[in-house]
Amino acid sequence: MPLWLHLLTHFLLAVLVGLIFWRASKLFWLSLIAAIIGGFLIDVDHLIEYWIVFHRFSWFGFLNGWQFLWSGKNYLIFHAWEYLPILLLGAFLLRRRQKIAVFLAVLAAAGFIHLVTDCFINQYSPKFYSLSYRFVYHFSAQDLLPASNLELNNYYYQKWFGEMEQEINK
Repeated sequence: MPLWLHLLTHFLLAVLVGLIFWRASKLFWLSLIAAIIGGFLIDVDHLIEYWIVFHRFSWFGFLNGWQFLWSGKNYLIFHAWEYLPILLLGAFLLRRRQKIAVFLAVLAAAGFIHLVTDCFINQYSPKFYSLSYRFVYHFSAQDLLPASNLELNNYYYQKWFGEMEQEINK
């Protein structure tokens, strides 16, 4: 699936989650903002990872996943099931403060939808989206990703190696 369609899917599903919670809570902007943060802006970790690897930004490199190809790591710090029960527990504990509780519940619901969608789109096992699981494997793409994905990554790595090396040495 092209990246623009992948991102559009996340955005539209996030808006849908926001609308569902708005209907239930009557808090339109709060529900919508929380849903976009939890269901769409969760992908900002890809940008962070790119910056950590290259210390600069290139749309071409970013859109082609150079940060994962070059580093061989998959940190994805915001893509983690572990945040969902924490958010839901927070919503429950703060249920008397409706706006905070709704915000946390919407973040959790939108994050859940995002991760489930990523499992299907990327064809990764749900355990890949566990921060603790990735930690156990030292975030190593070699140990975490399916062999077919690694073969494809190796193909792109070889194809773009010169360009990535130039990006690093700028």
